[in-house]
Amino acid sequence: MGIGTDMSSKTKPRTGGRSARVRSAVLEATLAQLLESGFGNLSVEAVARRAGVHKTTVYRRWPDRERLLTDALLERSGQLVRVPDTGSVELDLVTLALDVVGNITSPKGEAVLRTLVAEGGRLPELSPMARSFWAARFALTGEVVNRAIATGELPQGTDAQLLLECVVAPLYLRLLVTDEELSPDFVARVVKVVLEGCRQGAATTHPVLQSGS
Repeated sequence: MGIGTDMSSKTKPRTGGRSARVRSAVLEATLAQLLESGFGNLSVEAVARRAGVHKTTVYRRWPDRERLLTDALLERSGQLVRVPDTGSVELDLVTLALDVVGNITSPKGEAVLRTLVAEGGRLPELSPMARSFWAARFALTGEVVNRAIATGELPQGTDAQLLLECVVAPLYLRLLVTDEELSPDFVARVVKVVLEGCRQGAATTHPVLQSGS
């Protein structure tokens, strides 16, 4: 290897190096610690011990446990729930919803969700964390709706977050409340019902009124 090549390789930033490995270890340790001790007993120190890093390494990136857990949840969702681009808003939403189902019904995903739901009522600090998580996820997955508006598949002014909430909410209802099957057929029906209303303007900023109303 020539000297010029060797010097060049030394100046190039590494991708997937120690920093990425530390981040991954800390976020994995956060979810593991959450499942072991609950959010009420979740601490940066415990996460650092589990991840095998010094607590100052964690504090340098995440100043509090709320932001640490939010990032851990966003990382997991980002890996398991795609933002599809199939060319059809209906197929995009079905794909997205099926990924959500896969995430929240996996052993780890369901355990995390049930832990947070169980503690949510008595730990008010979880509320802003949940809002931050969902705001980030809706901003990301809203691209599916925005793209459909741009191509004319959905009316101008369609509220992307409202549409996505209407698709996702029945999935959580069946998992956490009614304990009914979350089948692909159910997911497809939910998406179809939501899109039917949205195409008629039900989710626009100024809903279209039916004639005579």
